[in-house]
Amino acid sequence: PNAGAPHTFEQYFISSCFQTNPTTGTIPGNNVNTGGRGTIAGPPTKRVDFSLFKNFHFGESVIFQFRAEAFNIFNHTNFRAIQTNITNAVYGQVTTVRDPRTIQFGGKLSF
Repeated sequence: PNAGAPHTFEQYFISSCFQTNPTTGTIPGNNVNTGGRGTIAGPPTKRVDFSLFKNFHFGESVIFQFRAEAFNIFNHTNFRAIQTNITNAVYGQVTTVRDPRTIQFGGKLSF
């Protein structure tokens, strides 16, 4: 990855190391650049989720639970999809990111 620009959609890997497969005049079975699964390791996901629950008792059989949940609490940018189609204009670039910080509140009544 580009160490100088961690939050931009620049080249994630050196795309000049790859080329398209030759289509004519090749030996059958000679598939150049057909790397297997995992040839290009994508960017890692760093995410911390947090939940807080509190139960309130009303009588013997009624319970109200208040919930507060935060996902990606430190709001770390997590890059998602790398364009691996060599004929695409954005080949080798990260094109999307995962969800930013999300906070939600909820309640549950049990009786």
